[in-house]
Amino acid sequence: MRIIGGKWKKRKLECSFSLKNQGLIRPTADRVKESIFNIVENLSTGNPLKGARVLDLFCGTGAIGLEALSRGAQFCHFFDNSREAKRLTQENVRKLGAEDDSLFSMINILNLSQNMGRVNDLVFLDPPYGKNMGFKTISILQKNGWVNENTTFILEKEVKDHFNSSLTIVDQRIYGGTEINILRYGQI
Repeated sequence: MRIIGGKWKKRKLECSFSLKNQGLIRPTADRVKESIFNIVENLSTGNPLKGARVLDLFCGTGAIGLEALSRGAQFCHFFDNSREAKRLTQENVRKLGAEDDSLFSMINILNLSQNMGRVNDLVFLDPPYGKNMGFKTISILQKNGWVNENTTFILEKEVKDHFNSSLTIVDQRIYGGTEINILRYGQI
């Protein structure tokens, strides 16, 4: 596992293969990650990465949020409820020297409280497959002030998982059993 582009391009990241093999951590494949960032950087509304505040939800190893920082995001807030995800993400953050540009919160995202900081520009969601948590998570973010009408969402989900939201699908791609949805408020 590695950073695909930006200032940390080709830098390797840590991943627990025993947890990966047990299905407890499911890192996004490099080709899928590369595709996500190619789409995001070329949106018709402009590149939302430059100077962005990013949420990396269900972050696992932190690879997606770190990729965003590598490509010009200003700050990334990582969320996961696993001690191993916390350890891996913090190790990868240290490895890249991104401590000042990030924060890790260990929490069940469904218990997320009111945001007391700035609204986030970009949200990466990679919830556990088979639990249909995408819509619930986005609703919680909206209700608690973590996002606004200018936020772009990137939802990675299993193809067969149902997803229903008032957000507009800007782009949608399928890679084997994985579906990537780029979502925004209103019409684009």
